[in-house]
Amino acid sequence: MQPQTTVAKKKKPIPPNLRGCVMHFGVAQEKITQAIATLAPMVKEQDREMLSEVERKLKENKFNLVVLGQFKRGKTTFINALLGEKLLPSAILPLTSIVTTLEYGPQMEVEVHFLNGQVKKIEPQNIRLYVTEKENPKNEKGVKYVRVLHPASILKKGIILVDTPGVGSLYENNTDVTYGFLPRVDAGVFLLTVDPPLSKEEIAFLKDVYPHVERIFFVLNKVDYVDSDDLQEVMDFALGNLKEALGSNHIPIYPLSAKMALEGRTDGDEGKVVKSGIADLEEALENFLLKEKGSIVLRSSANKVLSLLSTSLFQVELEIKAATTPLEELEEKIERFRVIKEEISQERRDSEFLFKGEIDSLIKIVNMDMERFQTQKIPKIYTRLLETFQENKHRGSLELSKLLDQAMKEILVREFDQMVIQENEKVNAEYSRIARRFADKVNDIIDRLMVLAAELFEIPLERFQVEETITEESSLWYKLEDRPKLLDLEGAGKFISYSILPSAVVHKMIKAELQKKLPEKVDMNCGRVRSDFVDRITKSAIELRWGMEQKMNQTVAFVEEAVQKAMNLREKSQEEVEATLKELGKKKALLEGIKEQLKSLLEEAAA
Repeated sequence: MQPQTTVAKKKKPIPPNLRGCVMHFGVAQEKITQAIATLAPMVKEQDREMLSEVERKLKENKFNLVVLGQFKRGKTTFINALLGEKLLPSAILPLTSIVTTLEYGPQMEVEVHFLNGQVKKIEPQNIRLYVTEKENPKNEKGVKYVRVLHPASILKKGIILVDTPGVGSLYENNTDVTYGFLPRVDAGVFLLTVDPPLSKEEIAFLKDVYPHVERIFFVLNKVDYVDSDDLQEVMDFALGNLKEALGSNHIPIYPLSAKMALEGRTDGDEGKVVKSGIADLEEALENFLLKEKGSIVLRSSANKVLSLLSTSLFQVELEIKAATTPLEELEEKIERFRVIKEEISQERRDSEFLFKGEIDSLIKIVNMDMERFQTQKIPKIYTRLLETFQENKHRGSLELSKLLDQAMKEILVREFDQMVIQENEKVNAEYSRIARRFADKVNDIIDRLMVLAAELFEIPLERFQVEETITEESSLWYKLEDRPKLLDLEGAGKFISYSILPSAVVHKMIKAELQKKLPEKVDMNCGRVRSDFVDRITKSAIELRWGMEQKMNQTVAFVEEAVQKAMNLREKSQEEVEATLKELGKKKALLEGIKEQLKSLLEEAAA
């Protein structure tokens, strides 16, 4: 049946917390980038480096948007529609337990990340060789996930699309993988269809995940299969079930045709794209990106630029003031500033000492958590492996050994994934508390120095606070495979022993091997997790300390530099002094203009 025009034009209500969000993330991002480009030539090299870092972090802000839904709901077609091309394979069979991430890149690239830590670049048309059940049955190739870089506009705005295996498919581990990825999600798109709109498996899944995902956008796909009257009935039915299952009265549903949207974009038919209904969802997603998630990085970036801008403006005004202040009065102010500077510098050194002590304590907490994990989990995992052993001891010895090895790997991945998620939340919260206290203290010291300087030289001052967080960069991966041997004499001996010895003897050998290997693997991977956390904590702390020290030194330097410039200006002719003051006035006006633009942006983002 052909799609009805009334369906495509039907507008969904905008959620209350998105109303008033008039500026898209990409627009706000571009305004800050333009401000940085204008300000950069007017500041020192070290300040330009800081601006470059702000711009990099602004552009690299990532937003994990996971696409969820039962098999055959059209998830792949939906993602391809967002990308504007048929990239991901649509499988006849459900996908294996493989997550595919899609993020921005100027050119198309595809990487396969394996469980053993290796990475392989492949051609886009070969994605199906790693993610479909037909080409990679039961994930025999050991794929952890597939990463796609793509120049799609939606990805350029900071969104990472995550394609998860279907929920409730014939392959039970697919649902396990989808559950396992949820803690890393910022928001989700849950696909329903008109045939039927909602299954028992989907309702059960939603009840489990709804409390853990910040926002779920519900999409009713395949609306081109029904007419407008039937569509409203289907939407009412789905909405009623969702309200009952989730206990929420405000659940917007976005009806669309992913197939029509994809066809429209691949054919260059904008009318078809509009008719598909996908634009309304994309607008809601981008509004959410700004309002709920992007506002954090936008505020942080804008405030950092404003902080530097305010400092530069203060320096210009100080230079003007110093150049027009009587010499004797100016020299007296300079001496008073030197005394203040020494007192303030000692306070900063004291704060750094306390900060280092708290960071060391946080690292000790991580070490204790890893030890506790080993103590608590090894016996429990061993018990679960023994249960697997009992259930499968009728199998051949080699088959039983391989089955237990695989079971151990799967259990360890689940246990470590869960532990890392919990530990990451704990460490981030504790580090944020420590870093915030240190940053606040140093910022207070710097602010006091600025205020005293402003009062001393009678110049208005406006300050902007910035936010400090732990680095998200992580090189963590689990080592679950045994080290390969050139001549695997141990493996050959195991094959011979398992083949000729009585089952009772072999079973004892298998249990003994489990008792030996399990603690080794847990300890090895705890070491990897510990190292990853310690590296991130240490890196974040060093960057923060260095940043605070640089801010302090720069604050002192720019005051002294402005005063020195004014002193040098006094030695020039009246004509040169007037020309310099005129240029300073123009610079001041330009800086004030940029400042007002950024302040206006912050007000719009907060609206």
